[in-house]
Amino acid sequence: MQKGCTQLYYGDGKGKTTAAMGQIVRCVGHGFKVLVYQFLKEPNSGEVSIIRSLPGVDYIENEGPIPFMFNLTPEQQEFYKEKFQKKFDEVREKYFTGNYDLVVLDEVIDAYNLGTIQKEQLLEMMDKRPEGTELVITGHQYGMDISALTDRASAALVHSPLSSSRINSRITPDSR
Repeated sequence: MQKGCTQLYYGDGKGKTTAAMGQIVRCVGHGFKVLVYQFLKEPNSGEVSIIRSLPGVDYIENEGPIPFMFNLTPEQQEFYKEKFQKKFDEVREKYFTGNYDLVVLDEVIDAYNLGTIQKEQLLEMMDKRPEGTELVITGHQYGMDISALTDRASAALVHSPLSSSRINSRITPDSR
């Protein structure tokens, strides 16, 4: 089997998680095994119940509310860093078994940039992918260290922001 590749979905536009979820659906449709962890997201995110119900998907769930890290005191930030690192350790242990065809780390770039996970560990995952494992990572802004280990990067860009009057009249999951 060939060595997998790393795909990066990044940017300030919408669609990064959606693209990753599409990869999951495609892999499951082919009978592949998938591991998913969504950093910095609560377990009630809209896509979670569907993804968890798919055969062959191992979904690692966050527990409880996930606040914005920049709104927290240093003590609270430390608490959440420890919490996310424990989950990331679980993800890494499963990842390095080589039992998964696809591993999705949604918002891992933001966790990386916020220092909520050990940066060297993500870089190691990217550099030492198990044979045949595809790694999909998402987030907003990434650096050269991640870029050097990425095989394919796709940008989600904001081309024309919606006016506030249009946003108020739109009904989307984000507007509820």
